[in-house]
This record gives sequence, C-alpha cells and structure tokens, in this order.
Amino acid sequence: MKERIIFLDIDGVLDSLRYFKSKKYKSEKADHNYDMSNMINRQNLFWVGLLCRITKAKVVLSSTWKYGFNEDGTPKEMEKGHNMFKTKDLFKKYGVNIISITRKGELVPPNWEIDEDNLSKWCDGRKFSGLEDCKERDFILKYCRGTQIAEWIERNDYKGNYIVIDDDVGDIVFYKDLKKRLIQTSYYGKYDGFRFLHFLKGLWLLK
Repeated sequence: MKERIIFLDIDGVLDSLRYFKSKKYKSEKADHNYDMSNMINRQNLFWVGLLCRITKAKVVLSSTWKYGFNEDGTPKEMEKGHNMFKTKDLFKKYGVNIISITRKGELVPPNWEIDEDNLSKWCDGRKFSGLEDCKERDFILKYCRGTQIAEWIERNDYKGNYIVIDDDVGDIVFYKDLKKRLIQTSYYGKYDGFRFLHFLKGLWLLK
C-alpha cells in the first residue's frame, strides 16, 4: 500500500476563535485546566480522523503543539502541569495516528524549488530590523514551517504521498511542491477549522 502522511497544524484546523467563544468550550474549560484535549473541536477532528481512516494516512505534527510531543509522536509533560496524554488518546479515538513531529529551531533548507515572489512578499511584510535582504531571506528559510516540513521529508527519505493542513500558510507556500499539496483552513472564518469541503480536497489529493 502506498504510504500517506498528513502534516497537521492544530490551531485554526482543530480549533478556532468561534469554538473558543462557544458555551461548550467555556463549560468544559474549568474542569480540564491541565488537559489540552478540551481545546480540540470534535467536529473538526472527526473530519480529519475520517480522512486518516479512509486513506490510511498517518500524521506528523507541524503545529506548535509539537512542543508537547517527543520526536516519535509520544506525548510528554509540559510546563505548569499541562500535558498531551489525553490529547493523544483523543486523536487515537478518532483515528488520528501521530507518528512524528517536524523539527524545531534552525534548520538547513533543502534544495527544493522556491517561489521567490511569495518569499519576497513575506520578507516585505515581516521586516527584521538591521538585516539586509539576503540575510533576511536566509533567516526566514532556516526557521519557517515550510522548511520544517520539507526537512522532515528529506531526513526520512519519504517517497509516499502527503498533504499539508494549516490555516497560516504564508511561510509554507515558499516551496512550490508544498503549495500543490496544501489545504488551507481558517481560524477566524464562519465555517472555521477543518470541514467537509477540506475533507473532500484531502481525499482527492491523497487518493
């Protein structure tokens, strides 16, 4: 069977501003002060889980939530008693199998084709004081989420199919190959997070 990977963001994909304002979230929050799983919108998770079950895809976390996981996808204790153990159990219940995380910090950008126009727009909107244009470009490529994903693919010599699910895609679309496999959701929209139409696109891309 052909391998399939989903590089998954969480904020704006499995949660949203609308969800955090909902009575359901507010009523559960007080009872789960250290349980991060209550931040997950089950409706969004259902569609991601269904996509995983149908396509047999496994998940690599590209989200900042990866700080709560080890590199092999197992959860760990976080600061102030927060943890991802129940979150991992919740994902498993819905059919989402986290096998790894993308690496953090300074990385060596892989030799992939870059969309220089998108990179220039990002640089123009995110000026770093005192940095020349070339240094700014290099700085962004070393730390951007797109590089973290591409570096995981290169490091693991991954040859299978994959998609990227994220709401904030500005530092992902630098890489032309990632842009082709991207599903963009919304943190602020009326139909927030990962929904049925995103599921259909993911099914089409992975199948």
